Amino acid sequence: MTAYAPVMVDYPALRSDSAALLSTDVTAAGLFVIDIGWVAPAAGGVTGAVAGDVAATALGLDGGLADGLAQGAGYVAGQHAVYQGAADAAGVTPVMVLAVTPIEFVLMGWQGNIRSGSGPATVFARFPRATSTVTSTKSGPTRHIVLTEGSVEAKIRCNLGLFAPGKKEMREVLSALGVD
Repeated sequence: MTAYAPVMVDYPALRSDSAALLSTDVTAAGLFVIDIGWVAPAAGGVTGAVAGDVAATALGLDGGLADGLAQGAGYVAGQHAVYQGAADAAGVTPVMVLAVTPIEFVLMGWQGNIRSGSGPATVFARFPRATSTVTSTKSGPTRHIVLTEGSVEAKIRCNLGLFAPGKKEMREVLSALGVD
C-alpha cells in the first residue's frame, strides 16, 4: 500500500492561480478560516471529545494514551463539524483564499485545510478597496478580520502562532489590508 502524503500549500502558485481566476494582478494571497467565534468551536470540540470517549469505551480502551488519543481525535472532529456547518450555512468553504488586488479584496473557495488542499476555485465575495471597511482584532496569535461592504460582511481569521503554516503570506495579506 502506498502512503498518502498531503501536498503542502504552494503559496507562489496560490497567488498566480488567484490572479488567473480573477484575471488581474494579485498583490498578496493567503489562507484564512471562517471566524465563528470561540463558543461554537469549543462546544463542538467538547461534544467531539465526549464522542471520542464513548468510542474509546466501546472499543474497550480504559485510559492511557489510546483513550487520550481517541478523545483528542473526537475533539478535533467536533470542531471541524462546527466549522463545516457554519461554512455550509454561509455558502462558503471553512478555509478560504483571501486575495488582494489593486482594486479589491476577494474571498475564494479552498478545498482542504490550512496546511494542504487545492484552489482557488470559486469567488465567494468581492470587497472594493475604495468603499469597504476592514476591521481587525487580536486574540493572542490569532487575527480576527471583518470585511464589510454595505450589508455584506465576512468574518475570517488567521493564526500567526509559532508553528502556523503560511505566516509570511498571511502577514503580507494583513499588511495589504492595512491591519498589520
